Amino acid sequence: MGKEIGIDLGTTNTVVSYTNIKGKLRQLRYESKEIIPSVIYFRSQSEYLIGEKAQKYLAENPNAGMANFKLNIGNNDRIEIFSEDGQTLKKRPREIAQLFLNKIVLGLENKLLKEFGAVDGCIDRAVITVPANFSSTEKGNTRTAARAAGLTDVKLAAEPTAAAIAYEDSQGDENSDSVILVYDFGGGTFDVSVIRRNKGAFEEITTGGDKHLGGNNLTNILAEKILNRINEDYGVEFPFDEDDFDEDEHGISSTDYKRNMSEIWRTANLIKEELSENENFSANFNIILPDGINRLVEVDFSREELENYIKNDIEKTVDITVQTIQRAKDEKGIEKIDQIVLAGGSSNIPLVKKTLEDRLQNQDIVFCDDVSTLISRGAAVLAKRYTEMESLSKAVTTVQMGVLATEGVQFGKFQPIISEDEPLPCSRKKIFYLSKDNLQKFEIKYYERDIKNYPNAIFSRDPGIEEIDSIIIENLPPNLKTADVKVEVEFNAKKDGSLDINVELKDTNGNKIQSENMRVEKRSDLE
Repeated sequence: MGKEIGIDLGTTNTVVSYTNIKGKLRQLRYESKEIIPSVIYFRSQSEYLIGEKAQKYLAENPNAGMANFKLNIGNNDRIEIFSEDGQTLKKRPREIAQLFLNKIVLGLENKLLKEFGAVDGCIDRAVITVPANFSSTEKGNTRTAARAAGLTDVKLAAEPTAAAIAYEDSQGDENSDSVILVYDFGGGTFDVSVIRRNKGAFEEITTGGDKHLGGNNLTNILAEKILNRINEDYGVEFPFDEDDFDEDEHGISSTDYKRNMSEIWRTANLIKEELSENENFSANFNIILPDGINRLVEVDFSREELENYIKNDIEKTVDITVQTIQRAKDEKGIEKIDQIVLAGGSSNIPLVKKTLEDRLQNQDIVFCDDVSTLISRGAAVLAKRYTEMESLSKAVTTVQMGVLATEGVQFGKFQPIISEDEPLPCSRKKIFYLSKDNLQKFEIKYYERDIKNYPNAIFSRDPGIEEIDSIIIENLPPNLKTADVKVEVEFNAKKDGSLDINVELKDTNGNKIQSENMRVEKRSDLE
């Protein structure tokens, strides 16, 4: 029997946990570090670095790698990377995730083999956590990347659920029944989930969050303040948005501009983290000005200044939390929340707990020990009980899944097929019709609507409605008539929230129309 691991594949950092030979939860070290920066750096097509080393090299050569690749894992477009040896590489974010995970798996398996032996030390099962509000494509691409990295038997779990499981596991009472709200403020996303523990099983009641709001947004706010100070002190006009940068207009090369912005962002993130522990903090870093000379810049900030900059974003997360609690009470009959558990690195910010306490008075708010490893530890607990996972954790859909109306007065409007907060797995069918006779190719686009944050979203152009993927049906049987055939599409939302599609052609009597040459594929798999 091989070894099982839990992976918190984070936007900014990744943590891997396992149960050691003495039955204790431990974090696996990669190059002596438990916390692995989610960064990749290419020296060439075949040679690359990850983690802290990649982070160090990427600061000097920002075109040769990628940080925060998880934010784009649902994007199937290729990104250009210019490796250190001068090659132009074109990689999808899911391919970068695969390479990153592959390096971790290979490095960590060597340690497990030494601890557990040649048979028991091989990694053969893994649970990877994903944000609760990840789209079906983002979840599917995460699983694809993990399998391509050598984790052939892999399951996904929602980050808040993993945090709740880790917290309850640390309490040591396996039979306690309670309702927990997990406030998970990570580097790239914010999730909040109401989770009921009932006879050892963890059931998602309802979820909320914002997949575009995380600790990186707070760092960006501070980074822009630092850039504004530099522009004012040195009489330059460097833009914060890379799209607004022009070498001739701003007097430095694109590489030097990116290096400057990397240093500013790194310093902003350091200050943000240090101000969680200190009332004041200052930092030095180098920038390159149009005269070509490196200048040493010193910036200092107080916690009060930082809190003034970020309070609106913190308030937004608490607003979502309050709405999620109210939805759990009104729609799901939850009478009270027993505890609020804080997870994710951005929960370290003192303003988070203070704002929650001000808004949710008389509520028990728990900040767990070693919050940076909490989600990974929960994933490891699930991995340890891999065969029981279906009954141990029960998830719900976080968004509505559906299509756009193609005709009539409803043309272009979103039509839900699977609703939000529906227990997973679930399945729904919808009938489509051919647009004309003798059609040989048929495409169905499907969408997700974030109805909780964007209740008024109706059309595909509205914020909150996102095209996820499309089904392409090719080589239809010849001579099909629109009046004689219907396309029956079954949408299957899996246990982890990813979407599987089944397609059948049927005649007016409901009989299946057979065709050996007909092909059904997702567009994302063809790109």
